[in-house]
Amino acid sequence: MSIPYVPQGTKKRFIVPKTLAADFDAFLDRDIPDTNMDFELIHNWYDTLKPDYEPTYIRGEIYSDSTKSRYENTDNVMNIRCSRTSGIHKGDMLIEPDGTIYILDWAVHLQSNNAPSRCLRCNTRITIYEYKDAEVDQEGYLIDEEGFVLSHEKYDVGYDNKKNIIVDNIPVNAYRYDGRPEYVSVSGAPGTVANVLSLLTVQYNEQTKNIKIGQYFDWDGNTYEIVDVNSVGLDIDNTYGTLKLQFKRAAGGLHGY
Repeated sequence: MSIPYVPQGTKKRFIVPKTLAADFDAFLDRDIPDTNMDFELIHNWYDTLKPDYEPTYIRGEIYSDSTKSRYENTDNVMNIRCSRTSGIHKGDMLIEPDGTIYILDWAVHLQSNNAPSRCLRCNTRITIYEYKDAEVDQEGYLIDEEGFVLSHEKYDVGYDNKKNIIVDNIPVNAYRYDGRPEYVSVSGAPGTVANVLSLLTVQYNEQTKNIKIGQYFDWDGNTYEIVDVNSVGLDIDNTYGTLKLQFKRAAGGLHGY
């Protein structure tokens, strides 16, 4: 005959150390090669271009993601743990002492002794621009021809006359999505359709908030058109976070050079 299980209340007293956060901070203070180090913390990438910019440094423990595999971009994924008082949040950018740039793409949920997130290694810089229509004067004479505009001498980014430059030279993480073919032959319409095969993660800030479908950027000698802007990585008030862009190769090659 079996003896039934009868649950009872506990008589134990579990002691939670009062120094959980302080102990981890003390651990972070110890330099460990390729693990514990200083990181430059950047809430807004374009703050670094201001004349009065002063860098902010935090301590962090960075380590490999255990989900590495043969799939694209997994070797650019790292995990990081910082102090609870570090002030990091999703969308922040971090720079290692060796110059490697990361963007945090996981929401930071404070744990008992640390602030954890995921780092994406930035592997390129992009400038996003639009197609400019031709400009004519009141009498219909041509002032400027239509086309793609990339001249930084003519258009100062960050000012009212920036015109067709939308986002200027920002580090991002971009990769080919290897879960679908580049072209499909069955689309419900005649011909073939260029499929969405590439993804890009970028920090949300005062420039990147202006990204829209139909804009362009150049990467590795080719021109790409943005076909989707995903805002799911933003906080509920749309004040910080990440944007994920889907893009395809545009016809016509590299524009503006």
